[in-house]
Amino acid sequence: MNCKLCGAGTGPFGELVVLARHLARYRRCTACGYVFAEDPYWLGEAYADQAIAALDTGIVVRNLWLADAVDALLRWRFRGVRRALDHGGGSGLFVRLMRDRGYDFRWTDPYCRNLFALGFEAGTDDRFDFATCFEVIEHLADPLPALAELAERAPTLLVSTELLPATGNRPGEWHYYAPETGQHIGFFTAASLADVGRKLGRHFATDGRMLHAFTSEPLDPRWLRWVTKRRRVRWLLRLRRKRPALTWADAEALAGRLATPHSDAPAPPS
Repeated sequence: MNCKLCGAGTGPFGELVVLARHLARYRRCTACGYVFAEDPYWLGEAYADQAIAALDTGIVVRNLWLADAVDALLRWRFRGVRRALDHGGGSGLFVRLMRDRGYDFRWTDPYCRNLFALGFEAGTDDRFDFATCFEVIEHLADPLPALAELAERAPTLLVSTELLPATGNRPGEWHYYAPETGQHIGFFTAASLADVGRKLGRHFATDGRMLHAFTSEPLDPRWLRWVTKRRRVRWLLRLRRKRPALTWADAEALAGRLATPHSDAPAPPS
């Protein structure tokens, strides 16, 4: 079986019982180091109840942190961004947080119900200046086509996923396999993501741990390291004026839509 990212050969990397009853076999690429579940036949069961696993107790803390990080990047490094997309946006919490900070973010997620960003869903043909994809690619059986499709919609992609550690990285040794949920099936190295960047025709940068960017112009990776440190990102946010929040403008636009006769769902303002 060849690597789904770079096409090189792979070898067995270990086994793990997922969802307390299914045996998962993992393979690792001999070239880029990407690790993936050989045949994740249990995915239907893993997502049967809901897309967001109950085990993900850090979801709110993570979204608050990511909102600070993206806010700082948009204020300092990507100041020309006007429209942005959050792909795999889950409940819509991140989109709502970013709109509350004044950024025109839109939501899309084929598997999760939008709760917090109703009316701000992205159209299938919409194009954007910037896109985020947080805690998504480790869920995908074939991540390269999904990232390629996303790259067609925006010149800059910001992705989060934990990088495979150099040691203690086999099934049963690293928490990110999350066998209790059965949802994490692909695990990336910096080399594997760099290879993805080449296939997308993008420059690649990483903070070396969790936050990664694919950009049309080179990005100094220090930006990613800076915005992932709480003290530094707060300093960056204090130094440059924030945008006016869209909170109340959004409420007014949605109220107008809901007041229209025969309206059965919110729609984003034009």
